[in-house]
Parts: sequence; C-alpha cells; structure tokens
Amino acid sequence: MFGAEGTIQLQDQLPTTYLDSSAEPRAGADVGVGSRAGTGTGTGTDDDAYGDEDDDDPQLVNLYYANFHGAHPMLVPRAWYADQRYPSYLRHVVQFIGSHFSPSVSSDFLSRDAYSKLQDTSIKSPFMVQALLLFSIALHSQTKLKEAEKTLARAVQLSLELGMNGQDFATMNGRQQPILEESLRRTWWEAYILDGYTAALHRKPGFKTSHANLKAPLPCEETAYAEGVCIPSPPTLTEFDMRLFADEEIQFSSFCYRIEAVRILSRVIAIAGTDEVHGDQVQAVDNALAGWVHHLPPTKADIINSFGEVDEMLFQAHMIIQCSNIFLHFPRSDLLSTLPGTEEIACARGNKQMYPASTQHIHAVKATDGSKELSNLAALRLPVQKHTPLFICGLVLSAVVQLSACAVHACHCMEQHRDRVTLIIGVLKSLSQHWPLASQVLQQIKRVGSEVLQVRSNTQATVPPESSAHDSGVDVSHCMDDNSWIDLFVGQGLAGLPFFETTATFERSP
Repeated sequence: MFGAEGTIQLQDQLPTTYLDSSAEPRAGADVGVGSRAGTGTGTGTDDDAYGDEDDDDPQLVNLYYANFHGAHPMLVPRAWYADQRYPSYLRHVVQFIGSHFSPSVSSDFLSRDAYSKLQDTSIKSPFMVQALLLFSIALHSQTKLKEAEKTLARAVQLSLELGMNGQDFATMNGRQQPILEESLRRTWWEAYILDGYTAALHRKPGFKTSHANLKAPLPCEETAYAEGVCIPSPPTLTEFDMRLFADEEIQFSSFCYRIEAVRILSRVIAIAGTDEVHGDQVQAVDNALAGWVHHLPPTKADIINSFGEVDEMLFQAHMIIQCSNIFLHFPRSDLLSTLPGTEEIACARGNKQMYPASTQHIHAVKATDGSKELSNLAALRLPVQKHTPLFICGLVLSAVVQLSACAVHACHCMEQHRDRVTLIIGVLKSLSQHWPLASQVLQQIKRVGSEVLQVRSNTQATVPPESSAHDSGVDVSHCMDDNSWIDLFVGQGLAGLPFFETTATFERSP
C-alpha cells in the first residue's frame, strides 16, 4: 500500500529536522516520514525507531482501535496500521492506550515505556505530534494533569514548527497517498481541538493554535476515511464558512462541525473571565452557540444513525457546544451567588462572578439547559468507553450545575435533577473501569450529591408531592437555607478535578 518496504516518504523539500530515524536513504531517494537523513538529528538506529514488529501486541492494538480510535481518529484506519510501520514510540503509545481496555494487562509498565520513548526532543515528525497528542489524552485521563498539559503544549508547538496548519502540508508530505494525507490533516485539527478544549478547562483566555493561520483542508467523513476513499480535493475552512450563504445544502463531515464547535468555544473563553466586555459581545457569542445546531444539515440532525451507531464526531461537537454554554452563562448566573463558599466550586468561581449581559435568571436558565443537554448525551444507550475520555470533564460540569440548581430550584424539580445526577454518577462509574480520572471525580460527585440531595429531601418532607414535566426555570424564591453541602466542595477542594484548580480564575489577557 505504501511501497515495498511499507514506509511513507516525504518530498525532498522537507527539512531534515522533520525526520525521525537514522536510516540512511538510498541515493536519489526522497527522505521518509519514518526515516532520518544521515545528518544525525535525534538518536537511535533504524531498529530503535521502528522496533521489532514482533513486539507489537495485536490484542492491545485491536483494543485501541475498537474503543479509542473512533473518538480521536487521526492515525490511519486499522486496515492500514501494519503497513504504515509507525515508529516504535507511537506504537508504544497505541498499546499503552489499548491496555486501558484490557482486563489482564497493566497500564503502569506500558505508561513508563511510552513516556521514556517520547523524551527525545530532537525528533521532529508528524508521527511524534500524533504520539504526543494521544499520550496527553491518556495522561489527562490518568489524573496526571500537569504532565498532560506539558505534553499537549509540546505537541502543539511541534505541529506549528512543522507547519501542519498549512494548506499544502499533507499533500507535500503524504506521497500522494490519500489515506496518509488525510491522517496528517486530521492530526492538525486534532491538535487544534485538544488545544482549545483544554484551554477552556484551564480557564485560559485563549490557546496557541487559535492564532495560527488555519489553512489546512478539512477532514472527510469517518465512513470514507475508514474505507480509504476520502475525496482528493478536501474542502477548506473558507468553503465551510460560506455554506451558510449557499443556495443549496453543501455536505461537510461531522469532524468539520466538531472543529466549528471549538472555534465558537474560542470566542467564549476570550470573554468568559472578564467584565470588560459589552453586553452585545456576550449576546453575539450566545447567538453563535444557539445558532450552531440550526445550521446542522438534516443528515446531521441525529447523533445516532439508523443502525444504532453513534456519530462520535458529532457527539463531541454537541458536548463542546454545551460546555461552552456553561462556561459563558454559569459565571453570570444566580445559581451560585445565593450560596456561600461558591468560589471553591469548579466551574463556578464565585469570587469571579461576572456581570450579567441580560439577567442572572436568564443566564441560569441557559447554563441549566446546557447541563441538561450534556446529561442527555450521557443518556445515549451506547458503550460509554467508546466516547472520548474528555467527556468526563463534561459530565463534571453538568453535575456541578445540576447540584447548584438543586439548591435553588422549586421542589417539584427535585426529582429531575436527582435523576440527571444519578445518571452522571452511573456513567462515571462505567468510565472508571477504564480511566482513573473518572474514578476520582466519581467519589467527589457522590459525596456532594449525597449531601445536597439529602438536604433537599429533608426540606421536602413537609411539602406535598408534586410532579412536573419540565424544569426550565430557576425559582430563587424557593432557595433552601441549608447550604452545608457546599462545604464538601471547600473541604475536599475538588483538587483532583480535571484541570479545575480550585484557587484559579480566568487569566487576563496581557
């Protein structure tokens, strides 16, 4: 598929600093993605770069593709994996991630092995970008948050140094192999998405890739990629933006709408941590969030297709949009202003209460709606381990908003809030079988949920049962007086929550 030796070569215009093995190219040959010119950048021999393919564990590779690849599909599809002959450092990351889904293989040794193989900073290759991106997700999901942040930053910096955001990078470096070209395009956009999403979780006002020149063509549909039949001339971001004014409906992949969700998220975090914005700016971003779903074509109306299969790219796009709603509206709402100690709650930042653009009540309703939509995603009856582990953060956001709403909603809404929190706890329990981060936040959410729901149940003891078909409002006139549950956030600090340092606030732009 990729030549007699299975290697993928770059065009001869590529600088030697992009290359990542010490194999000596034959006379007159282009230098391969998986090879290094004899100038000696980096360390190791050809065997060190590729390793012994007999060391590959097919079971772990299969587990990676069955449970994780669909959520972050930047490597070539499974059918092309062996022929690709990825460098050993990338293959070890793949097996490390696959071990999270194995009942018999420990991830600890594989984690150390993968980490050691990624320490050679002289390797300048798109494969290294892929390895670092994947490893950062795994580290994040293992609660190694600082290491994950550093690894992601290194991946982003390297992708920019290589120029992966350029319009011609994939075609120049893919040897006219459509499947490799598509993989390289997806790698850039995966870096962009991870950079933006984690910046929001860190409460940063921006992220590095958002300032890059976004010229890389857009990814194709997942079904086409899996079959290796992506179109030869992929669309551009400009063409995607102009679809809104086209006379006829133009089809774009679900991956494109995932990218668009992060572009909107970048606008949210730019204004989320400051009062120095006009109300019209907040409303404009809110309009973009509300309008996103209306611009989905009929073919993207449902996350699950007629065969019962989830569109993971569309799933994540919806997740990012709803998280964005919470980031924008929760700090401007009255959900936390009525409660003491809210400055310690992840995502709320009571000591950084934002000035509302409309009324606090409206912001509270929109934040609550965002949390409801996140719980609706969790309610999809699908194997949850196939979702991105970054969904854990979305579940935490949803739970925090629901528990805050429990403290101020009218009594007749209690059951619906309880059901959503119970669902989130259940999904976290399932995810905890694979990702330590889910286990950590599960215990914290359970402690807080037990306290606040018990207090509300005691408050309801003298109130006649009442049912309701909706809970779209926030009735602060029914606020409870006992806010002792909030002390659990303060006492525990939620220090282990993903990227939610309890003492942090949104950074201000210099």
